[in-house]
Amino acid sequence: MRRLHAAHAAYLAVLFMALTLTIAGPAHAADAGGQKTRILILNSYHPYYTWSDNELIGIVETLHRSRPEIEPTVEYLDCKYFPKMEHFGKIRDLFIQKYRNVTIPLIIAVDNPALEFALKYRDAIFPGTPIVFCGINGFEPAMIKGQRNVTGVAERLDVRGTVELMLKVHPATRQIFVIHDYTSTGLATRRQAEEDLKGFKSPVAIRYMGNLTTDGMLRQLSSLSTDSLVLALSYSRDRDGRVFDHTKIAQLLGERSPVPVYGGHEERIGHGIIGGSLLGGRQHGAQAAGMALEVLNGRDIATLPVYTGQTGRVMFDYTQLTRFHIPMSRLPYGCTLVNKPVSFYERYTRLVWTTIFVMASLGMIITLLILNISQSRRAAQELAHKAQELEKSNAELKEFNMLAYHDLQEPLRVIGGFVQLLEKRYRGKLDREADEFIAIIVANVSHLKHLFNDLLTYLNLGRQPVRHVPLDGAEIVTSALAGLEEMIARRGAVVTHAPFPELTGDGQLLVMLLRNLLENALKFSRKTPVISIDCRSAEDRHIISVQDNGFGIAPEYQEKIFLLFKKLHNRDEYPGTGIGLAICKRIVELHGGKIWLESEPDKGSTFFFSLPAR
Repeated sequence: MRRLHAAHAAYLAVLFMALTLTIAGPAHAADAGGQKTRILILNSYHPYYTWSDNELIGIVETLHRSRPEIEPTVEYLDCKYFPKMEHFGKIRDLFIQKYRNVTIPLIIAVDNPALEFALKYRDAIFPGTPIVFCGINGFEPAMIKGQRNVTGVAERLDVRGTVELMLKVHPATRQIFVIHDYTSTGLATRRQAEEDLKGFKSPVAIRYMGNLTTDGMLRQLSSLSTDSLVLALSYSRDRDGRVFDHTKIAQLLGERSPVPVYGGHEERIGHGIIGGSLLGGRQHGAQAAGMALEVLNGRDIATLPVYTGQTGRVMFDYTQLTRFHIPMSRLPYGCTLVNKPVSFYERYTRLVWTTIFVMASLGMIITLLILNISQSRRAAQELAHKAQELEKSNAELKEFNMLAYHDLQEPLRVIGGFVQLLEKRYRGKLDREADEFIAIIVANVSHLKHLFNDLLTYLNLGRQPVRHVPLDGAEIVTSALAGLEEMIARRGAVVTHAPFPELTGDGQLLVMLLRNLLENALKFSRKTPVISIDCRSAEDRHIISVQDNGFGIAPEYQEKIFLLFKKLHNRDEYPGTGIGLAICKRIVELHGGKIWLESEPDKGSTFFFSLPAR
């Protein structure tokens, strides 16, 4: 039934759209500026008559799916309430007035009265316009004989297939009571039934209902014996003129019939009939719309013959099957069931499988945990042993660093001293090449000493716990500048700084961090350096910045400069080891902060780093 409710909601939406288009009238086409393709849908009946409403849904959905620019206009002829069609002449005059300035390339006639109207008055209203029809009961080629540009889909119920189905499901049946009204549609379906069942070999008696009132029909229903079945064909208007929708008549029959009721229209399933080989208005309308699209796309309508085949599908209502105690084993394979209760597994299939998966996973995890408990105990012992070895290795590495610092620095000092002595004593006394060689050796020994010191500094960072103590921010800045006074004076630099709050951290490391950033700012400038040091508070952090007016760094290099030995300049012009910014990054990380850069080539750089406020 979910599917039926969804279809009902959909047809209401499409019906509202169709009614809106109808009310808009012919002037609406002019607003589109010629971009819309206007077609006319002639509906034989009235809104909320489920069969023709579903036909309309199938037509409009199919048209819009393939050709969104098509703009359907729906006109209702109201022939259920006025079956004698005496009002057609006035409707013709109205249409002549409404559509005199409107081009209609195609007409879709829905059900018998609409086709009769279209054939009778087409030349007066829409001369030569192609007609595609659907829902035509009792179709005979004589209906369109002598007419041009007409084709469509005949509404042909699968009466024989439904009767065969009834006898298979109810083998003890001896009588089938056929219900139909005595409108042109109802009589057409009876003629089709008589034709389909001609020569049908069965001991079952087929009895057709007379022209009765609804009450008379219900009395006949109540008198049926238990070996009888009911087959409901087209029944929408009784002898007294009462009009019934497919859904309403199905509910009435289902409530009052003591025996199962079968039908020929899908619109009745789920509302009282037990089932049948059912024709659906939505699919029927969609088939006609497909033919209309072919005509609109240029196909010669003469090459599209009228479709007279059967397109029903076998459907049953689970509620009615249960009511009459009919076992599922009697139903044909592949039939569609509506109103079937959804089992917990069907409703929550994903939840069931997810639960099974989770439980299985938890079982595996528990098993693994049990296995890992014993392994963890062994691992704990091994870790304790490894920790002792690591502590010993750290002590040895620290001792190696101290030895390396003293023992390797000493040869460098000796080499540096003697090379400087050679430079001082023999400069100008040897040839020019000798002076150049000595100068190169002096410069490289000096660079090696700086590289060695920076590398040892970087390696020793973090080997001792970082002290987090309150610090005077102004003293940190003053101490960082104190070691750079000579370089500041030599470059004629202008260095300013804002008032600093109290900071928390290791004072020695923070002075080293700030001094390295200031030294970079002084070094990498082709003009008089202008440096600004600032500090601002943001939530629970202090953000400190060093801004310069140097030559800046391109975006693709801004992350790389914090890596070891990443230098973006020539060493002779801008001496350095390529370790200074890596040291800065390490100091900031040891304090629980982060460091980053904002820079624009030729406009300077700003280095930022954050420190926790506590």
